[in-house]
Amino acid sequence: MTNNIQLVEICRHFELGSTDVKALDKINLEIDQGEFVALVGPSGSGKSTLLNLLGGLDRSTSGELSIQGLGLQNATEEELTAHRRHNVGFIFQSFNLLPTLTALENVALPLMLSGVPLKERHARAADLLQRVGLEHRLDHRPAEMSGGEQQRAAIARALVNNPQLILADEPTGNLDSSTGNEVMRLLRKLNAESGVTLIVVTHDPEVAAYADRIVYLRDGRVEKIEETQAAPAIKASPDSKPELALNGGLSFRDLVRTAWDNLRRRPVRNVLTAAGVLIGIVTLVAMVSFGVGVQNEVNRNFEALGLENIFISPTFPEEDDSFDPFGVAEPEQPLTPETAMAFRDLPEVQTVTPVLNLPSNIEISLSYEGVAVPVRLSGEFGHSPRGPGMPVPAEMVAGVLLGEGDTQGLTLIEGLADQLLEDTDLKYEDLVDQPVILTIRLPRGETKEFASRIIGVESGMGSKTIVLGLAERTEIKAWWYGRPDTLQTDGYDMLVVRAVDQLAVPTVLEVAESMELEAQSLGTILELANRVLAIMQALLGSVGGLALLVATLGVANTMMMAIYERTREIGVLKALGATSREVRRMFTADAILLGIIGGIVGVILGTLLGRLVDWIGHLYLESEGVVGIGQMSIVPPWLAIGALIFAAFIGVLGGLYPAARAARLDPVVALKHE
Repeated sequence: MTNNIQLVEICRHFELGSTDVKALDKINLEIDQGEFVALVGPSGSGKSTLLNLLGGLDRSTSGELSIQGLGLQNATEEELTAHRRHNVGFIFQSFNLLPTLTALENVALPLMLSGVPLKERHARAADLLQRVGLEHRLDHRPAEMSGGEQQRAAIARALVNNPQLILADEPTGNLDSSTGNEVMRLLRKLNAESGVTLIVVTHDPEVAAYADRIVYLRDGRVEKIEETQAAPAIKASPDSKPELALNGGLSFRDLVRTAWDNLRRRPVRNVLTAAGVLIGIVTLVAMVSFGVGVQNEVNRNFEALGLENIFISPTFPEEDDSFDPFGVAEPEQPLTPETAMAFRDLPEVQTVTPVLNLPSNIEISLSYEGVAVPVRLSGEFGHSPRGPGMPVPAEMVAGVLLGEGDTQGLTLIEGLADQLLEDTDLKYEDLVDQPVILTIRLPRGETKEFASRIIGVESGMGSKTIVLGLAERTEIKAWWYGRPDTLQTDGYDMLVVRAVDQLAVPTVLEVAESMELEAQSLGTILELANRVLAIMQALLGSVGGLALLVATLGVANTMMMAIYERTREIGVLKALGATSREVRRMFTADAILLGIIGGIVGVILGTLLGRLVDWIGHLYLESEGVVGIGQMSIVPPWLAIGALIFAAFIGVLGGLYPAARAARLDPVVALKHE
């Protein structure tokens, strides 16, 4: 037999306050390959401490400890982990099977940590469970098995990686005598068949009697070593086992599967934690989607108008101390009909549409065939309002719309036309070219009637809205202010100049500047609008971002609770060969998955919420006569993907500290946790 384990002057001291406790004091021991050794002694004699040193869970204070040529006292953390993963199998008194895993999954756990594919590890685990008589319990969880069955499953788990050393800590301590004898006979048989070195810690003389040698410990020292009368086991040469590299450990697929199983342990708590992420994502997606929708709608409206449009405004004198806030400011350079004609004569200009606004407090009623209804004005330069601030061509149900240039007549919104046709058999087409009377009322009570005619009916639910031509507006404004020459003195409020194409826009702007007029191209306005909308999106997104940062605390709290609940499990994982990095990855994966689940549901609910608010908003706007607005809540792919990435980041942020704390746990301390 070859010398397998050597302990030379091994000491392990602990500091308990100001006291130096000598758990092991100058232990000298040699154990051969394939030998069955029992460590016996009273509580506190150092048995479990010696077992922890042999298993690479702890380090000696001094002395030399080598197993198969590996000096454990000077080994790196990676070497100790590889030793536990490939050379050692642990059997615990309390079994330490993971409660959420089946017997098959528990036995296959060391193989999972070694990176063995699922199909292969399940086949090897099933074979070992059959060898220990548990072929009928493959799919049972620990709570569904007896103590003896759990210990046999633990034995199978210890053997699954074909280790050269089995360390058993009170393997029969929680079993009755009959079951305990059965377990010991099984261990003796496996020791004989596989040639594995077996070291058992026990208080029971009957258990110790199964060993080849009994090492008695007292006060951290070897008191005596006794040969037993047990028939010597036939030592088989150890099976050659494949070298499993430490860096070929836990796979990504197993990491995700393990994270999912862990989250299913506490469904209510994890759902509530995910709800925090969900609320933040819903807020983020719903608000930013409206910013995206508004920006798309503004861009659509600008494109409908044409980016070759230029807005010409008059210039006004700078305000001074004598400024009268109740007076009418007269422009230095009014936009007169001659000014409009000057722009029309430019070869770079296609059309010029004057804009003339009427007072916002004007009272107007429309009379048709003896029916008089109060109305309000809407639209500029022959277009109806289709969105928040930008006009687009109307959708006509009868007649024509007010076009570009100098316009005359008026169009009705569909809802208003319905009122005029009430109790008649007439259709919308019958209203076209019909004369109407507009009655204007001054604030002081005077009224005047103005004749006009209907040229078309627009779609919409508004019941009071009309779009009035330039000729009528000019006539009404001249009477309202008592200035018959209003176009020469005050001029138009704006000229909308449409260039022949976008390349001609700079030339028109130069002409406006030479005439000392204010001019802005639609492209410039669109750029400014997009900047404002981008800021709005950032502000809206920050609200959801703050909610997500609050959710981070919930994720961190959940993960900290999971560490307290799974401390013993962490110790088992490390004893089975999990590295600190893999433990950290496991807990980080739990947190990331928690965030992603909240993110996925949040994106879905945020999208649905945005659509619901959008639908309600459209109903309201249509009732007010504002129609033709596109979808205002849009969730582009970048927003959905970004929200999921942010949710995963929240998981990482919330799980970072708990995962690091779990990775730092001492396996010896963790295994003692109750």
